[in-house]
Formats: sequence, structure tokens, C-alpha cells
Amino acid sequence: MEAGGRRSEDQVETAAARLSWSAPSQWNSTLGSDLTPYLEIGGDYRQVLPGAYLIELPLPYSLGRINVYLLRRADRFMLIDCGMDTEPCFQALERALEGIGAPWAEIREILLTHVHPDHMGLTQRLLKLTGARLLMHAEELKYLDRLSAMDEYSAWSADVLREAGVGARMIARIGEAAHEIHKSFRRLEPHQRLHGGEKIQSEAGELEVLWTPGHSPGHICLYGTGRRVLFAGDQILEHISPNIGWHPEQDPLGDYLASLDVLERLEIDLILPSHGAPFSGHRDWIRKTREHHAERCTRILGLLNGRSASATDLVPGLWDRELTPFHYRFAVFEILAHLEHLERQSKVARVRQGEVVRWRVNGGTAGHNKQD
Repeated sequence: MEAGGRRSEDQVETAAARLSWSAPSQWNSTLGSDLTPYLEIGGDYRQVLPGAYLIELPLPYSLGRINVYLLRRADRFMLIDCGMDTEPCFQALERALEGIGAPWAEIREILLTHVHPDHMGLTQRLLKLTGARLLMHAEELKYLDRLSAMDEYSAWSADVLREAGVGARMIARIGEAAHEIHKSFRRLEPHQRLHGGEKIQSEAGELEVLWTPGHSPGHICLYGTGRRVLFAGDQILEHISPNIGWHPEQDPLGDYLASLDVLERLEIDLILPSHGAPFSGHRDWIRKTREHHAERCTRILGLLNGRSASATDLVPGLWDRELTPFHYRFAVFEILAHLEHLERQSKVARVRQGEVVRWRVNGGTAGHNKQD
């Protein structure tokens, strides 16, 4: 359990993919009955708005399932996210589209909320199959270019972990765990690079592209004013606090909190997330999430009280269970994101000891030195 009672994305097992969901009464006419009958193998779908379908696809790790969305646009469809590059995921998507009555040839656009493997893994395969146009945020394309240079990115990641105080054995185990995941990161050339503010016409109403960085540099949501609906990607997940990992020359936590400020001002009745069931109550969720990150920052400052520590030293004080190598990397990068945010507020300062960067509570005299 996370600080403030919130669970981080890497801590949720099957709870994040609950399939039993009672829709609020005002949505019953839209959402209809229970999921279609592919419960165990994926391919479940339901109409969530006129002309908009939620499709559940299986994932091979603890989140269990991902929701992708199909939008009807005049005489064609747009697919929001693709699922992971696995055969079960592809087959589940194929079954759902057949049930909806959306042949591959009528999917003319694919929009990626961001390029994490469970969202973009099938993109290349689907582009070849459908001939669709690809839309994604310009900043996410830059991020993907770095990720897809696998050897260089792996070496950079190992250097960051080493500076964070992670030992050589754990770094090697993290590299082994990440190897298969990294195969999903293939270079893409979108037909349209989004920047935020673009409008998409659909049978579910006009949707505006919102740039919501933090979870990923070019993460986007789609907001429909008319139906007060948010296609949220991983920005807002009911039972999970999305992982906010460190990126060079950025303040991911600050960016994430700022993007929540934007969403808080919107009128939203229905949140359509990438994991878990649709829900409502975005302002309460945002308040609790802000509290969670504020408490995490406070705990980090408490752990640094009277001493200096590496990011690795802080892991046991924030996670009370053993982490797999894959999740250990998430933990270290999330701590680094919080330390970066605190440093930009002049609350902590970094001190290099050999190849390891240690952190201390700032006495007000240390300068701000970026980590390369």
C-alpha cells in the first residue's frame, strides 16, 4: 500500500483489472449489460458511449488487462491504443472487433495515448494490417526514438541506476527483466504529430486532445465537452497511482501535478481509463493523488533528516515488501522523480560520492545541478 492509502501501478495485482462493475444509474442506458463472453482470454467489449466501445485485452503481468477504445467516425473507426505485442492480445482484439462489426479495413486511424508497451506494442502490426494513419504526441515520438535505440537506452538506464546506488547484480537482473519489454519499442513515423488542442470529430461527440505529461513525456487524454467524458489513458486510474518515473532534463512529478490542475478545472462525468472500470469523481481522485505525492515527498525528507542517502537507500523506507527487479527499477526511478521535484523546490541537494549520487536536506546554499 502506498503512502496516503494509494497503490502504485507496480503494486497492484488483479485488483486493478476488476471486471465486476455496477454502472451508475444514469449510464445504464449507454453502457448496457455485462461484458461479452471472453472473460478469461480477453476480447470483452461494451459500448460506453454512442459510437464508442471499451475493449479489454489481456496483459502478461500484474495489471491483468488493458482497455483500448474504438471510436466510430462517420464511415470509419479510430482505435485508441493497441495493446501489447502478444498473440493473445492480438487475438482478443480481433475477436472484439468482429463482435462489434468493425473490420480491419475500416480502422483508418490509430491514436496512441503514450508509448508504454501495453499501449503501443501492436502498433506496427496493426498499421500494416489496416493501412491506418497514426497519431501521437510529438514529445512522445522523441521519447520513443530514445527507447527504440535499445543498446544506448539500456546503457543509459544502467548508468542512472548505478548513480542511484543500485548494485551491479541488481542492475544486471533489471536488464534481463527489461529485455523482452524493450522489444516492443520500435521506431514509428506518425502521419500526424499532435501538440494538444487538436479536435477529433466522432459519433461520441467532438473530442479535444489534451497534453498531460508526467506519466510519460507525451501522454495525451481526449476530452469531450458535450458528454463531459475523459478518455484518460494512464493519467487517472481509479485504484492506482500511476508510476511517475524520472526523465533527464525534466520534472515529471511537477509536470504530472500541473496536468492534474488542468483536468481538475474540467467538468467530467465519465472517466474512461486504460486500466480498470469506468468511473467518476475526478476532483476527489485528484485531491487524494496530490496528497499521496505530498506525503511521499514528506517521507523522503524525513528519511533524509540528519543524513545523506542514495535513491536506493530510500527504497526500503517507502516500500515495505520485496520488489522484483522489474518493479525495483520503477521504484528507483519514481524516487528520483520525487527527488528531482524536491530539488527544484530547493528542499534537497545532491552530493556526489564517487560514482554514486547521494541526497541531503538542503540548507539553502546548494546549487541546482542537473543529472545527465
